[in-house]
Amino acid sequence: MNTNILIAGGSGLVGSQLTIILQQSGYQVSHLSRNPKKSKIPAFYWNPDKGEIDLNCLKDTDCIINLAGTGVADARWTEAYKNEILNSRINSTRLLAKILKENDNKVNLVLSASAVGIYGNEAPLLTSEDAPAANTFLAEVCRIWEEEALKIQSNKVRVCIFRIGLVLSAKGGFLKAIATPAKFGFGTYFGDGAMMNPWIHIDDLCGMFLHAIKNKDVKGIYNAVAPNPETNKTLVQLTAKALHRPQFLPGVPTFILNIMMGEMGPMLLANQNISAERISNSGFEFKFMRAKKAIEDLLS
Repeated sequence: MNTNILIAGGSGLVGSQLTIILQQSGYQVSHLSRNPKKSKIPAFYWNPDKGEIDLNCLKDTDCIINLAGTGVADARWTEAYKNEILNSRINSTRLLAKILKENDNKVNLVLSASAVGIYGNEAPLLTSEDAPAANTFLAEVCRIWEEEALKIQSNKVRVCIFRIGLVLSAKGGFLKAIATPAKFGFGTYFGDGAMMNPWIHIDDLCGMFLHAIKNKDVKGIYNAVAPNPETNKTLVQLTAKALHRPQFLPGVPTFILNIMMGEMGPMLLANQNISAERISNSGFEFKFMRAKKAIEDLLS
C-alpha cells in the first residue's frame, strides 16, 4: 500500500480537496511548496523555475502526485503568460523526473494532471484517449506535459495521467464562476450555449486519484470526466435552478468573448464530447453521473 504521498500543487483547488480525502482515507500527505513554513500541511521547499528542491521530500515517499501549474484561465493569454502556463508544467515535471532518477527513493507511482484541452476546441464526437492531440496552444501544452510525465515510467515506477475536464466545486473554478452572477439573477452562458462541456465533480476527480493509488492495473492515460457531458447552457440553467434563481439572460455573444478574452476566447467556446469509458472500465465507480445531482450536491 502506498501510504506516504507527496503532492505538488497541493494548495490549489484540486490539491486541497485531494489532501483532505487522502488524509481521511488513512494516508500520510505532504506538499511541495515555495513557502513551506506557511503551509498547514507538512511541506518541503521547491522552486521548479530555479530547479531547486529539498531532497528530504523523497524520504519514505511512495507516491508523487503532480498538480502543479499556473492557472490556464487566471489571466489574459499574453505571450508572457502563455510561456508561464507551459513552463510551470514542464519545469515541475522535469524536476521531479530528475530527482527520481538521480537519488535513491522508494517511489513506485507518479500521478500527473493533464487536461481535455489536448483534444482542441472541436471534439463533438465521443472522443477517447486514443484521439490525437489537436493543433491549439493548450493542446500543445498538454502534449508536452504528458510526454515529460511518461518519461518517468519504468519497471519500478507506474505512471498514470488524468486528462481533467471542467471541475465542479463550490470553492472555485468553473462552477463558482457561474454561480456568483447566478446568485443575483445574472447567470449567462457563452455563445449559443450549445457546446458540450465535459465536467466532473471534484470528489469524483479526487476519487480517481485514490482509485489509481489503490489499483496497480491503473496506468497510462485516462479522461477524468463524468460519463454524461452537458451543454454550457444546461450547466448554467442547472446552477441557477439549484440556487433558486431565474436564468433569463441571453448568451454572451461570441465576438464579445473574443474581444474580452483574446486568444483564450475559443477555449471558452470549446465543444467537447469526451469519453469516460476507459476509467469506468478500470473499475472506477462515479458518485455523480449527472450534472444535476453534482451541482445540487455542491450548491445545496
